[in-house]
Amino acid sequence: MTSTGFAQLLSGVFAGRVGGVLQGVAASVPTVLKYVLGLLLLVNIRSWPLIWHWHVFSPVVHYRLSVISLNIRTAFLSKQKKLEAKDRFLQGLCPVGKDPIKFTINVGSWAGPDDCDFNMHLSNSSYPKHLDWARFRAALHWGPTFFRAGGWIALGETHFKFLREIPMFSKFEMRMNLVAWDNKWLYLVVRYVTPKKVKSAKSRPITNGNAVTDKPVPSGDSAPFPSFHTPAQPSDLNSGSASGTTTPLPQGSGVNPAERIAQMVPTEEPDGATVHCIGVSTQCFKIGRITIPPSLVFTCEGFAGSPTDPSGKPYSIDNPPPHFSKAQELQKPDLPKGHLKTFQKFLAGRWKEIPEGERWFENALGPDVEERRRKNLEAIRGVTSGMQAAMSSML
Repeated sequence: MTSTGFAQLLSGVFAGRVGGVLQGVAASVPTVLKYVLGLLLLVNIRSWPLIWHWHVFSPVVHYRLSVISLNIRTAFLSKQKKLEAKDRFLQGLCPVGKDPIKFTINVGSWAGPDDCDFNMHLSNSSYPKHLDWARFRAALHWGPTFFRAGGWIALGETHFKFLREIPMFSKFEMRMNLVAWDNKWLYLVVRYVTPKKVKSAKSRPITNGNAVTDKPVPSGDSAPFPSFHTPAQPSDLNSGSASGTTTPLPQGSGVNPAERIAQMVPTEEPDGATVHCIGVSTQCFKIGRITIPPSLVFTCEGFAGSPTDPSGKPYSIDNPPPHFSKAQELQKPDLPKGHLKTFQKFLAGRWKEIPEGERWFENALGPDVEERRRKNLEAIRGVTSGMQAAMSSML
């Protein structure tokens, strides 16, 4: 595009005096510089206005499009058939039968020029930027019904430990796991990893004529963080406190959890991926201003541990755990109406009205999940308490 053509374009877009000024400026700028500026804008496209918002909310757009597609496919069915199809679709979004601690969400990204600093690697400030939209995608996997009922997730705090740099243009993954929770807070651990480099065919080991394949992506149990045993403050995990707060370690205790993380995290994941950063986020489920116990949300979404029935058949959408069926019964009255007000009121406090011996949602995740949750909670509280102590020492 010539200088004259570019000037005419600006004049057409911006009418009046502003258009005249821009036309004059554009006419005086050399063509080469215009191409350089255009290339600079293109390279930084991921930092344009509203692009971050698109990354965050694109899963919601995808969900809406899926609902529209479902409505089109069932347009000529009977009302009952439509409800059954909608019910199957919505149940398919739930993590039925998944172990909440082993359930790993992987979100891929890459280190663009707009994300990197002058050292040509991912800037420290870009890690939380990417985690914002990755964490939201993970939350939609953990609680699809909870969000449909008007729920949202509040972020309490996030801590990072940077282990090694991610070079510019490198692809990386954010591997997220819920490692622990109490009556208020849930603790998310994210590992920023780069995949194992595949060797060339000449140097790749061969076994019985077949190339050796990589191991599967590790689950929460095989991830580095849940195996930590950092000192925690003595606390009664059975106290039932809903405050979600912990007592900071004494000042001058010498606890440096960030350094311990760096020493204890292996340089590679079980599948060979390299760990570059560890992040710990503290979050809580909310409906309005009311905090919802994480275990209640997980139970209603269909999360479960190992089956306790004699058959030992794994839980799935075709063989749902008993507590998932109970949660579905709460939603069915409102399904034809297109809302979940009854279920919302249950989450917001009506669950407390159920007598003690009839609370189907208590201990529903199974003893194996509960044991690992307690173990991980002690470890993660040791890390966050140490960080709180470090902040207190500066006051």
